[in-house]
Parts: sequence; structure tokens; C-alpha cells
Amino acid sequence: MGWLPEEDLNFAKDIWFDPIGIVFDEYHMIDPQIPKDKAHELLRNASVILLLGGSTTLQNAFLAEYELAQPIKESNAAVIMGCSAGAENMGKKYVTEAGVIYNYLGLDNFCYEPYCSPDNDKLIRDRLSPLSQELDIYATSDESFIRVENGKVTAFGDTYLISDSKIGKI
Repeated sequence: MGWLPEEDLNFAKDIWFDPIGIVFDEYHMIDPQIPKDKAHELLRNASVILLLGGSTTLQNAFLAEYELAQPIKESNAAVIMGCSAGAENMGKKYVTEAGVIYNYLGLDNFCYEPYCSPDNDKLIRDRLSPLSQELDIYATSDESFIRVENGKVTAFGDTYLISDSKIGKI
């Protein structure tokens, strides 16, 4: 799901999935070109959902406009994945550079910050630290990610937990 050209869906298919032997019978992109009821049907029948990147706030607005939170949560998908903005939108909340806090999908009870360096004092102090008083934040650097299965978080690569304004590598 994203607002990216069809070639970006093909990128995910051809560069990420096919080379490692993950092949699906069908691939669908949910974007503003798809009617809302069709989007709900696609999610209901999806075996895997991938929330792509782009603008986090635009994606969040689209998720709200199309009322996709519940269909995603109630889908029969075996796996729900997100990259970049899609991963941020999977979390419970997010704070923008302007300090605006958005409610997101809430697939888990934490927040996610991709592309984060523990040396970025301004990001951590100004944006993430205040939100970490309310929710844990998992922050990953480039080429890192987290996996959540049955409520257990497993980190791959450089991953940090920001909780109660304290940051620690996990």
C-alpha cells in the first residue's frame, strides 16, 4: 500500500521478494485509484500486507480517509510489514518534525522511528524524548529493522529503545 508508481510495487516484488524465493499469486497496490470498497476487499483477502514508504503523514491521511485501520487489523494476513513511512504508521503514535503527534494504526503499543542515529541529539531530545514518556520508541539505523511476533520484539541491526527519555542499544 502506498502512493508510489506501479514500478515501486514491482521493485518490492522483483528486488525484495522474488530473489529470496517469496512469490505470491497476486500483487495489488492500494492507492487513491482504487475504490474504498475494493481496498477493503483486497485487505480482507490478503495473505501479506506491505505498507510502503513515502510521506508518513500523507499515508496516514489516506489510511484514515479510506478507513483502513480496522480492515488491516482484522485481515487474515499472516504477515503485516512496513518499510519507512509504512513502518512508522504501524506504530501507535508518531511525532512529526513540527512536534505534531498523530495516532497511527496501533498494531503494537509502541512507536517506531526509522533512520535514527543515537548521535542525533536534536531528534531525540526535541521529538522523541517527550513521546517516550508515554510510549516506548524503537529506533533503527539504516539497514536495521525490528520484528514483532506474539508481542515479542526482536531487533536486527543497530536498534535503540527510547523509554522515559532514556536511550539504550538493544
